[in-house]
Amino acid sequence: MGEIFMSRLTRFLSSVCTHRADGPPLPLQQPGFPVAVCWSAKSGCTTVLKWFLAQIGLLDEALAHNEWIHAYRQDRLFAAKDYALQCARLFKHTQRNTLIIRVIRDPASRAVSSFLHLLRNQHDIEHWPDAPELTRWKAAMGLARQQGLSFRQFLMYLAAKRENRGWIDPHFRPQYDEQQDSMVDTYIRLEDLSAGLRAIEDRCRLPHVDVENLSSSPHHNPATASHGWPIRASEFPADLNILHELGTPPVRAFLDAETRVLIHKVYWMDYEAYGHHYDAAPNTTSWMRSADRAKTVAALSGKLRWAA
Repeated sequence: MGEIFMSRLTRFLSSVCTHRADGPPLPLQQPGFPVAVCWSAKSGCTTVLKWFLAQIGLLDEALAHNEWIHAYRQDRLFAAKDYALQCARLFKHTQRNTLIIRVIRDPASRAVSSFLHLLRNQHDIEHWPDAPELTRWKAAMGLARQQGLSFRQFLMYLAAKRENRGWIDPHFRPQYDEQQDSMVDTYIRLEDLSAGLRAIEDRCRLPHVDVENLSSSPHHNPATASHGWPIRASEFPADLNILHELGTPPVRAFLDAETRVLIHKVYWMDYEAYGHHYDAAPNTTSWMRSADRAKTVAALSGKLRWAA
């Protein structure tokens, strides 16, 4: 049991590592390979990493190193000599032979996925770098005795963190990064990942990799066939035990007027940068009338003030 716990803990902690504590993860790149990939946690990163490793002929080696594919990224790919320097050079040169792509995800769907990620890893939460601050926030909000968090509370915590300019776990922070995104040539929506990567393969004359066969991962959060969450799921405090007991609801179960406002508040940079890619998308990105939005923002404003 102890070995299983440490394995899960190692996965959780290593998967949030970046080259800077407050910066974006290093892109996936290889000298001589025509594509570099900017990515974000909870935006298809495992599938994208497998695709990249398959393209450069290292996927089998990576899986032999560790079934948790991100261990290879940290231990071998990013640890290679001058890797960070090569990435820095990539973003300094406007005249380059490398196509820079970024995979993006609908912010609302990603926010729900991030919340479920937190619930699934709550057995490791005491080792999470943000755990003490989350505990203080819950106490300040009168939630010290409450087990777990609701989705709405999770978003309120992130909104308060942004107002205080605090450190945010890479799984929960916005996808947009000014330096990286200013150099991105092509965006691929996670919702269209297979077709998007196929287009890149055709454009760069790369072999075709079947993305569908790469997309299985134990830390994905697919909705279960049925679930026992209440109608107002966004208000329901949950932890790992609740998730196991009630199942995983679909994204729409967590979205209401208040959570949509909070999502926009936390991820406004993503909506500013990527919103036009989702203009025609139904449900998760649909917005509310400005009058309704103003009322909801006013109702929330007092709840978001918190001094760390």
